[in-house]
This record gives sequence, C-alpha cells and structure tokens, in this order.
Amino acid sequence: MKSIEAAEFNKFIHSVRNPLNSISLNAELGKMLIDNHASPEQIKKAFIEILQQCKNCEQVLTDMRKKNTDDSSG
Repeated sequence: MKSIEAAEFNKFIHSVRNPLNSISLNAELGKMLIDNHASPEQIKKAFIEILQQCKNCEQVLTDMRKKNTDDSSG
C-alpha cells in the first residue's frame, strides 16, 4: 500500500464509494418495491443495477491492485 500516493488513494476510495452508495440505494429501493408489491420487472431493474454496480466495484478494485502491483515492481 506504500506505493499508492495519498491523492490517488483518495480517488480510489471515491471510485469505490460511488457504486457502493448506488448498491445501497437500489437495495433499499428493491425492498420498498417488494413491500409495495411492485411488478417483477420493476424489482428486477433494481437488482440488475445492484449487480452492475458490484461489477463496477470489482473493476475498480482490480484496477487498483494492478496499478499497485505495477508501481511496486518498477
């Protein structure tokens, strides 16, 4: 972790926090939709968004690992 500069690390945190916030909001929305007997299609859209944001988090983490590994080996 020493090879990551503070500004870059803060950018990384921000990049992960955005999709996590979206996941949280869409999970709450999905719960509300289920509680209110929304259509399966509406509920499905909320969960599709959650899955997409999980993939976004995974990509950010993979990119950071690769960058940190590249920085350490140079």
